[in-house]
Amino acid sequence: MGDMKRCPNCGYIVPAAWTECRRCATALTLGGGAPPPAPAPPPRVPITVPPSRLDDALLPGSARVNSHPTPTALPERPSGPDTWLPRIDSALLAAETEPAKPRVSKQAIAIGAFVLVCVIAAGYSMTHHPRHESSAPTILAPREPFAGIPTSLADVVRIEAESTRHTALSVIISAASSNNAPLSTAELAGLQPGYHWVPGNQASTTNTEISVSSGPGVDVIAVSGTNKDICAYGRWSAAAGPTYVTMAHVKSCTATSAPSDGWSTIAGGTAQDLPNELGS
Repeated sequence: MGDMKRCPNCGYIVPAAWTECRRCATALTLGGGAPPPAPAPPPRVPITVPPSRLDDALLPGSARVNSHPTPTALPERPSGPDTWLPRIDSALLAAETEPAKPRVSKQAIAIGAFVLVCVIAAGYSMTHHPRHESSAPTILAPREPFAGIPTSLADVVRIEAESTRHTALSVIISAASSNNAPLSTAELAGLQPGYHWVPGNQASTTNTEISVSSGPGVDVIAVSGTNKDICAYGRWSAAAGPTYVTMAHVKSCTATSAPSDGWSTIAGGTAQDLPNELGS
């Protein structure tokens, strides 16, 4: 250990040939003699330097006042994880306006449309009359009793009216054979209560209502179809027997308005109305 010595300041063992301690930089004397201790260095005081402002003169869009940058408030960062979508300043968004409500509601439009349809229908009914009112009365060609199935509504109405006529005229013939006096509606109602018998000047309005005109030697009946367009007339006299005529577009189906032409011995109606009034 003759070649080593100890630093008088920090006690670090150094070679004897060193003139300065490499640990604390204290000067050493040769020959191992301890030099007087050097004064301790003054404590270091940290010096804080304020950070300089960033010069953003070269950044585009940077506002500056008197060569000094003006800070710009950044938009508030939303809470939550970053979605990497572009952020839009809420101040730049215009308030979304609600669409204006229609002045007229759908219910009012529906009511108006319904009233308009009613007005149009009423006007049409006042200016357009049914076909049988505008058409002249027409005598239909006589037909044999129908044995099949009717193919139209008009055929059904005519067959029903002519069948009622056939039955009602059978009652007239039976009553006139036993009494030569004019027949009354009360007497006929007693013989056939299923029908409504009315005087000959009163119109029949359905196929169960019989208009009757009874006179010396001649009795006439009129039966209306359910559509009030067809009128089936029947006539009985002891000299000519039963005759029939059916008309269309008749305004009033009365026995007193029976035509003078077009009469036939063909009864029409249905085949189940046979045998005829004379029993043949």
